[in-house]
Amino acid sequence: MFLLLFFSCTPSNLPDSADTAIFDEFCSVFAEAGDTRLEDGSGDSTSSGQIQGQFVQDVLVDARDPQFVAFVDYLLENVDVGGQATRGRTDAVGRFTATLGQGNWQIKTSGHQGSYYCAQESTFAIVAGKVTLLCVDMNCE
Repeated sequence: MFLLLFFSCTPSNLPDSADTAIFDEFCSVFAEAGDTRLEDGSGDSTSSGQIQGQFVQDVLVDARDPQFVAFVDYLLENVDVGGQATRGRTDAVGRFTATLGQGNWQIKTSGHQGSYYCAQESTFAIVAGKVTLLCVDMNCE
């Protein structure tokens, strides 16, 4: 199985069934890798928002092939203020959800899958009271 970051991780809060419909349209092909989209969030938080992500790869025909995107460990770090990073793991189809403080964040992954090495770092913004959809390129070579 794909081991990333080499940390002991606990699964993050994963998108519920209502949220999965979003990813039927967003981040369904590799051409969308790196894309973000801002959606209305639930609640009226003045200091935090939510990230909902989908990992994709371009090694296999299916960008969401579970051989690469399932149970991938990742690290979320606040770029603006630093502090303790948040660790998480994607679900069986490469999705993840986290509630984060408003500001700029970075997601990082790295590890081997068979003869491929996948490593990726990208930055995204969290807006209070909103949901940021993120299509994460695993960058496998």
